Amino acid sequence: MRRALILLPLLFLVGCKSSLFEGLEEDQANQIIAVLSQHGIEGAKERNTDKTWNVSVESDDIVTATEITREYALPHGSHANLGDLFSRQGLISNPDEDRVRYVYGLTQELSETLEKIDGVLVARVHIVQPERDPLMRQVTPPSASVMLRYRSDYNLEYMRDKIRGLVAGSVEGLTPDHVYLTFIPVTPVVESRDAGSDSGSYVAAPGDAARHDSTLTLIALTVMAMLLIISAWVWNKGISSFTPTFYRRRKLKKAAEARADEQPGPSDGGGAS
Repeated sequence: MRRALILLPLLFLVGCKSSLFEGLEEDQANQIIAVLSQHGIEGAKERNTDKTWNVSVESDDIVTATEITREYALPHGSHANLGDLFSRQGLISNPDEDRVRYVYGLTQELSETLEKIDGVLVARVHIVQPERDPLMRQVTPPSASVMLRYRSDYNLEYMRDKIRGLVAGSVEGLTPDHVYLTFIPVTPVVESRDAGSDSGSYVAAPGDAARHDSTLTLIALTVMAMLLIISAWVWNKGISSFTPTFYRRRKLKKAAEARADEQPGPSDGGGAS
């Protein structure tokens, strides 16, 4: 009985976790857990035998967690760098291949740099670097297109000139007026419970009410199951033997009353004397 009462709540909690992502790097798992924690969702990470990580959340939070990670473009993929791209073996170098590899590596490094800016979720950089023909008198200048997907609660408008200067300074012959920016704001998935509070207020996900109801339902089911177990134990130990015991005591009482009626009382003995 005691074992059942102890293990019952654990049985209800087993299987409540749902896998959100699998096979992640530890840094990616930490980023996901940090973002979910900021939105009131508790995530857990587990290490695999191949040194990758899995992230799981409560079953009631899986939908909200999926929406949050999608809006935040998580998990972030790793960016290639020039060192890795040019660390190949071989003595013969193809100029065209090296040129394409260099432009690609440059866009990857610029994207990673821009994603370091506070509020930037995803950064994509595309560089157009025309081939230089020595026979042509007019040389087409290079250009770049930058797409930033950022959180709407961060103001990046004042950084347009800085971003143009950062990209232009990384590409030879590129000027800031040939850097084209596209900003895409992303509204946070959750809203603050106290919008008028100036201090750090707690943020709650839209599914808070549903999770609250699910928690209450789980508690109610646990209590009902415990009551059923206790009732079954009480029935086996007490109520099932109550009926024969009751009738046995009733028969004994009637027998005692009958014997008391048959015996002469003290008043009868006094009159005879």
